[in-house]
Amino acid sequence: MTTDELIRQLNKQKNSDIGEKRQPDKTKRKIKLNKKTIFWIVTGIAILHILFITIPLVLPNRGINLLGYANVIAIPNTQELDEELYQRVVTVHPFNIETIEEGDKVIVFGRYSTDAYWVETVVEIREELGEIDTSFDGFIRYTMQIEDLDFEFVRESSFIGVIYYTSSNLRGYLVMLSTHVLILGLTHYFFINEKKKK
Repeated sequence: MTTDELIRQLNKQKNSDIGEKRQPDKTKRKIKLNKKTIFWIVTGIAILHILFITIPLVLPNRGINLLGYANVIAIPNTQELDEELYQRVVTVHPFNIETIEEGDKVIVFGRYSTDAYWVETVVEIREELGEIDTSFDGFIRYTMQIEDLDFEFVRESSFIGVIYYTSSNLRGYLVMLSTHVLILGLTHYFFINEKKKK
């Protein structure tokens, strides 16, 4: 090997080393860009969620959300009247006589002189008289005016439904809002600002 060939060989090695060193820097920069992008996407979703839970709080229609549902505390009719009764957060939607059938469940307010909602089963509908018969336990039947019913029972609420119910009052809403701000702030501080800290 001549001296010129040896110099050319060394130059090739230097150029290839530099190229290899530059590639990890580009990859590292790409990861940081992805963290920022993900953070702003999550921030956008959080803002949409806050708007979604703000609507039931400010509208006067008893917390009906954008999907036409609401969450209320009611006494389910899966219990016996002579036992200790418990309440659950249930998902409901506005009562509509055109979609209701016998066997469906409705929400009745103030049964047994209480200030609570009760889940009852529709026993009979007399639409021409404007009356509907419901029963909590399947034995005792109550006749009500159709216009006195506000909600139709959909299901017992999931954990997310309980959170929405909690955020439908001012104190719960403020807790939800501060939780969002705290989580996003800590995420931004520890993951997005790490370059500034270094």
